[in-house]
Amino acid sequence: MINGTATLRGGPGWFRGVDRVLDAIASLFQTAAEAMLTFMLLANLANIILRNLGEPSLLWVSPWTGVLMVWSVFLAFYVMYRRHLDIALTILVGRFGQRGMKLSRVLTAVVGLLVVGILVAEAPQILARQRGTMEIVGLTRYWLSVPLIASSAMLVIHFIVDLVALFAGWAAPVPAGDEEAAQW
Repeated sequence: MINGTATLRGGPGWFRGVDRVLDAIASLFQTAAEAMLTFMLLANLANIILRNLGEPSLLWVSPWTGVLMVWSVFLAFYVMYRRHLDIALTILVGRFGQRGMKLSRVLTAVVGLLVVGILVAEAPQILARQRGTMEIVGLTRYWLSVPLIASSAMLVIHFIVDLVALFAGWAAPVPAGDEEAAQW
């Protein structure tokens, strides 16, 4: 494992390039999520300090904290799967050896493609149904779903690339161990 992603054994240059782009997008999503969490922390800290000093509360902090929390969770959705930090039953699957690990990754990719594929296919309807403006924040409600759809679209590509790498023998079928969780 390198930087939390599956180590490629080879493959053509275009494939390794796609893999690097997917890693870069995961890093961008992670940085954005971390920046949102930092802003939430600082804004809520300022709000608490102001209230304890007898000053009026910053009314915008709570609604923006909700929006940023949703955005950061949805962006992290892609990062977690890209870096194989999702829950894996390695104790059970490991008993079946490399074939079991490979089968586990294939099943995960197929089920993942099904779930995120439905989200991406339904994106126009999801966005069309979310009307109205969020109070204080001033954004249309559909902006809450945009990071979920972006992560889902990236996961469609990720799962396809993962399946190609597994079937072509370009990636190790072993998911990340617990040591990768510390990086997140």
